[in-house]
Amino acid sequence: MKIILEKISLLGLSFMLVSTFAISPLLPEMTAAYTAAGISLNQIDFLLSVPSFMIIAVLLASPYLSRFLTEKLIFVLGLLCISLGGSLPALTQDYPLVLMSRLVLGLGIGLINERAITIISQHYSGSERAKMLGIRGSTEVLGSATLTFLAGQLLRGSWSSGFLIYLLGLPLLGFYLLFGNAKSDDKSKVANRPKKAKTTLSARQVWHIVFMALYAGSVILINTGITIRLPMLVEELKLGTAIDSSLILSLMMLMGILAGTLFASLMAHFRQFLQPLVLLALALGLVLIWLAPNLVFLAIGALTTGFVYSIGVTSVFHRLSEILRTNQLALGTTLVLLGCNLGGGMAASVVSFLSTMSGSNSNLFLTLAILCFIAGLVLLLPLLVKRQPDRAI
Repeated sequence: MKIILEKISLLGLSFMLVSTFAISPLLPEMTAAYTAAGISLNQIDFLLSVPSFMIIAVLLASPYLSRFLTEKLIFVLGLLCISLGGSLPALTQDYPLVLMSRLVLGLGIGLINERAITIISQHYSGSERAKMLGIRGSTEVLGSATLTFLAGQLLRGSWSSGFLIYLLGLPLLGFYLLFGNAKSDDKSKVANRPKKAKTTLSARQVWHIVFMALYAGSVILINTGITIRLPMLVEELKLGTAIDSSLILSLMMLMGILAGTLFASLMAHFRQFLQPLVLLALALGLVLIWLAPNLVFLAIGALTTGFVYSIGVTSVFHRLSEILRTNQLALGTTLVLLGCNLGGGMAASVVSFLSTMSGSNSNLFLTLAILCFIAGLVLLLPLLVKRQPDRAI
């Protein structure tokens, strides 16, 4: 039982890592309130994206913070920043203070982002590591879906009440302190000792990390783009209401839970072919959305993308644990997370540009599908060529 509670406590650290956009159900009322007060739409949009930039800044500073902060203290500070900073707009809706609260939220997520992933790779190995990484990815998705749903329910009071969702970080902190910090302290003590093992990355390792950062960032950019544009597509094609769009997006997020439970099996079966197949499956889902004659067809496409998105991102961190030594994982994970956050932060601008170039939100999905298909083939063909001599033998 103790081992199970320990695993839950470590997995719980990932529950709020993708909570930046969980307040999206609040946007219509929030926008109306701020525009009436003379706040521009660009300033309101900035409230959504600013945590991502703070996360990137903290990730860049992470190696220096680790020199004088223990792993336990970093988790405590991170969860406190998420909980108290994230929920501040429930008390005051003054724009500068809300902006500050979003910065503090990004600070908290940035502090625990890399460590919530590497702590799994450090504590587990082999098939158990793959299983735990898959469940960790599911935990992220479950957290995003849960917080988004709760924010919508709290909207019945007022739009500012939706920010109370971030207080869920406090029970997660308590659970970690009770069951998960023993191993973390041991690891942090080891991490703070002078290391004899070489931590410098080889040129080959750097190339793999750059590729995985680009891969993860691209997959996240596409998934975020779907999240942003799918409600507008439903309205544009008159396939349903905003409530229908919200339900599809929630189900799309929850597909990540299924993806997490199946990840270890899929990784064992497809191995190096998994990442290119993810891109091809993403292309298929995007085509289904583009062709959708009705809401059900569109939902199938969205659920397909939600499933393979989680598989793709989890495969990146699993691959990291295979090519890097334990004392290199923190640096490698940080670099990949920079790519992830850049992809998420750039999503709105990229999809806006592509939709303008393609002429409509519908054609945007076709454009993304073509790009995914080409990228998938580029990754898949060299692997197929490598296998040809093996078959001949």
